[in-house]
Amino acid sequence: MLYIRENPLLKEPLNVEYLKARLLGYWGSDAGQSFTWTYMNRLIKKYSAPRIISQSYLEGVYSEIYPDKAEDTDGIKKFFKQFSFPGGIGSHATPETPGSIYEGSKLGYSISHAFRSVFDNPDLITLTMVGDSESETGPLATS
Repeated sequence: MLYIRENPLLKEPLNVEYLKARLLGYWGSDAGQSFTWTYMNRLIKKYSAPRIISQSYLEGVYSEIYPDKAEDTDGIKKFFKQFSFPGGIGSHATPETPGSIYEGSKLGYSISHAFRSVFDNPDLITLTMVGDSESETGPLATS
């Protein structure tokens, strides 16, 4: 979602002309987040919990809610283009993500929002990730 503009299914070797000219978002943390979500997916599937954007698409839920993002080459290209793009969707699990109740990633507020989501929904399983720059903020210390 961060890189590919064309050739989304990698039917041809990946080369520079297929990549977005400008990368946006916190792409340095993608590997750790993907690792965590992969293992959280067991709980997500077991309890039918909300997924992050990419998992929603890969599991078909995103396309059910947004049929213009079908599970084909044209649909995945539209899905990729909208990511962190003007008029598209945010780079986080925004409210437009099926099942999401909070967009996340506001520096310092992750713990307080996680608590709020569980207090409002006692049976909810909530995953909170705290990044290095976030852990230096006053709101997180207060949480």
